[in-house]
Amino acid sequence: MRQECWVCSHFAYRKRINSKIKNMKKITAIGIFLLFGMCISCSQNDGLTQQEEAQKLGTLMSEIERLAVSKSCEYASEWRYTSYGEKACGGPVGFIAYATTIDTAAFLEKIAAHRAAEQAFNKKWGIISTCDAPVEPSGIICENGTPVFTYQE
Repeated sequence: MRQECWVCSHFAYRKRINSKIKNMKKITAIGIFLLFGMCISCSQNDGLTQQEEAQKLGTLMSEIERLAVSKSCEYASEWRYTSYGEKACGGPVGFIAYATTIDTAAFLEKIAAHRAAEQAFNKKWGIISTCDAPVEPSGIICENGTPVFTYQE
């Protein structure tokens, strides 16, 4: 029976352990890489179809429109307008009037959220659109309790 010296067996043991540690590090690195990839994938696709995402955009726009017309237009001086939406080739979809007597900060936050969501939707789904720019109103008048845009000729 052959006996190995303690030092030789210790080095052989360390060599096997180091090899296993290297393999574990590789497996850990691969696992982290895969987990990172899954996280990116999840952040880019929340599992909704294009139609479902379009419905969410439509719902948000309906909320914006409800807020915009929640007050009757009596004095044009109490009304402002802002652009909304984001066309695929850039620029707003249109303009919307709102009363300064509503919570304008919350209203404009919804507008910004809708714009960002529509921009992401257009990019994600490869949406194309016309590149014409809507005409910006020059002001607002009140007709029968409703704000109406005016335009310079």
